[in-house]
Amino acid sequence: MADHFKIEIETLDYRDGVTYIEFIDLVPTRQVTQVGDQWLSSRREYDAAVGPLLTDQLLQPGEFDESDRITSAEFEEAWTRAISQEDSQQ
Repeated sequence: MADHFKIEIETLDYRDGVTYIEFIDLVPTRQVTQVGDQWLSSRREYDAAVGPLLTDQLLQPGEFDESDRITSAEFEEAWTRAISQEDSQQ
């Protein structure tokens, strides 16, 4: 079963952003990071300004608040937006 979360982050270059993370059986499988107008997916491993684009940490019980939980549809919307933006820049 998949769990999806949306959390606020600070990037390596000290900008505020939002990360959407998908876990399947506690393992992180996909991640979207949105900073300003930039949407990044975990299809790439790393961004110099943002950092790693997929957490390497397993989901721990109580790690995120229930208010951070989002639906799979919300995650898919963010994923589609990131993929679309990345593909349009190639």
